[in-house]
Amino acid sequence: KILESVPNNISDMFFEAPGVDVYGVGTSQTRPIIRGLRGQRILLLEDGIRMNNSRRQQDFGEIPALVDVTAIDQVEIVRGPASVLYGSDAIGGVVNILTLSPSYGEKGQRISGDLGYRFDSAAGQHKGNVNIAAHFGNLGIMVSGSTRNAGDYSAPSGRFGDIVLESDAVVHDTGVKDGNFTLFMGYRFLKNHDLSLKYEFYTARDSGFGYVDPERYDPGAPRIQIRYPEQRVDKWSMNYKNRSLNVFFADGISLTGYHIKNSRLLDMNIFIPMGIPGMPDAGIESDQKNDTTIKSGGFRLELTKVFQNRHLFTYGIDYHQDASTNTDISTTSILGFGPIPPSTDQTPQLPFASYRSLGFFVQDDFTLAPWLSLIFGLRYQTVSAETKTTPGLEQDPLYGSRDQTLVGAVNFLFSLSRDLRLVATAGRGFRSPNLIERFFNGVTPEGNGFQSRNPNLKAETSFNVDFGFKYRKNSLYAETTVFINTIYDGIRIEPTGNKLSGLPEYRNVNIDRLRILGLEALASLNLTRTISTSLNYTRFSSKDLANPELPYSDTFSSKLNLSLRYDQAKGLFWLEYLLRINGRQKDIILDDNPIGSLIPGFTVHNIRAGIRLFQRSKTPQTIGIIVGNLTNTLYSEFSNASFFRPAPGRHIVLNWSVNF
Repeated sequence: KILESVPNNISDMFFEAPGVDVYGVGTSQTRPIIRGLRGQRILLLEDGIRMNNSRRQQDFGEIPALVDVTAIDQVEIVRGPASVLYGSDAIGGVVNILTLSPSYGEKGQRISGDLGYRFDSAAGQHKGNVNIAAHFGNLGIMVSGSTRNAGDYSAPSGRFGDIVLESDAVVHDTGVKDGNFTLFMGYRFLKNHDLSLKYEFYTARDSGFGYVDPERYDPGAPRIQIRYPEQRVDKWSMNYKNRSLNVFFADGISLTGYHIKNSRLLDMNIFIPMGIPGMPDAGIESDQKNDTTIKSGGFRLELTKVFQNRHLFTYGIDYHQDASTNTDISTTSILGFGPIPPSTDQTPQLPFASYRSLGFFVQDDFTLAPWLSLIFGLRYQTVSAETKTTPGLEQDPLYGSRDQTLVGAVNFLFSLSRDLRLVATAGRGFRSPNLIERFFNGVTPEGNGFQSRNPNLKAETSFNVDFGFKYRKNSLYAETTVFINTIYDGIRIEPTGNKLSGLPEYRNVNIDRLRILGLEALASLNLTRTISTSLNYTRFSSKDLANPELPYSDTFSSKLNLSLRYDQAKGLFWLEYLLRINGRQKDIILDDNPIGSLIPGFTVHNIRAGIRLFQRSKTPQTIGIIVGNLTNTLYSEFSNASFFRPAPGRHIVLNWSVNF
């Protein structure tokens, strides 16, 4: 599916799956949402290694684009809390990106690989990629890389809610110039012992949050521009694995250590017009620049043991540490009234800080009877965070905090028949507050308030219950899940009633109690040997139990995906039609937002097709074509609607790949 869809990054695939959503726009800045939770409330992994870092905002997780889609083997999605195995941040779900690796430990020698090219008319995007893998007996090597250059895309004219675009509009800062490089080396010794070393590099320039000039749809409104002029990530990881250890305490072992350096520049520019007739350029401009480097390191030791052929124990320990350094410069200017000197502040808004996490976990997959199995797990986690001496904040006291959490989960699988199984789960998740939430101290990005630190925040926790069935018979597969997930001690920024630096004071506090109810259903059916169809449906209902009078939602209310596919009998070509219908969302406070009192629903049509050439040769090739937003409809995903960032208009994606 990934190969056929050729997405910009893996989160773009979430549009087609039940229970999940996407926020953000552009080539590289989209991120996943799981069951209405996003950012730091879901855990993003690559080969089991954390991609989340503690310097991101709560609702703004790391970008999956750090891993190029052409280097991905498959993606695992856990819907619901998964803190037992994965720790903090897995409060709403987990996305684990599994990357390609070469085979080794086999006789003989072999070199293989693939080349690819992608063009997207929406942003004039050009992308090339190459993967080369080789094994020489017990030694395996893989080198892969990609480079991409994409401009800003345009949204079509039309109406979305009360917003009207009279003509096509550029969605600024949605392009990127980026590239990935990976080097993998693995060696098998003593028959069952695998040792591997992997280096990954990602660099990006000129990406951003995206915006449409407000003069196009809401004249006089502030212009908010959030750009990432540069990001660079260097990652080293080493893994030792033995699947047949055969000692009294373990049959298998996996030990992974890693080090990551993640550097990022952020530039936020806000222009607030004064609304003086005849002086459109008169206003207040706030420009904030942030340069942050996060150095992360850790390890994960996981062991497995089979006992009495009925128990599969998984247990281990993991450790993770972030060390954050940053510089800030904030400039405020009065424009349109002659040479008024700007005011500049270089006080760091976040002190240098560290974040440490240590966890112990155990899980038992237990077969109670041929028709009933149980999975039960526990984790104990301790998380500490503390500030360090910081240039520009030498007079500030040092702060520290610590969380300790015990979570558990249980999963029952009942086989009612050969074709039908019932699934019931209950589990807790948790998320320790990150460095921004605890220690940020400065003017808010919008410039209308002052956020003060709160080192005493408690961890958010969740309790989730799922119940559903899975059915498979012949060419039909179907599953349905209903769930309720409740978030306790949810962190939210609230006014204190005081003023600091002449601005209203705000502080993060543990006051939210969020409840999310949902239904997820999917089915697929082979109608004939060559024609198949599938559908999935999601329904969400959210509420803040601490403020029941206020509507609350952080995703769509409903989503329906339908597809109809034809595969030529000999596999020479395929054609697929896809339809997505998102329902309108009323459970949101929009106040005087130009979009209106609710976020409208929309319908999107897409077509995908592919031709497979030279399949019997040593260099088979595939040519793919996608027509996106076939009807050229103006629409915006829920999370991009209130700060209006519409999706691209009708566009064509061409993809070519060759294997050798």
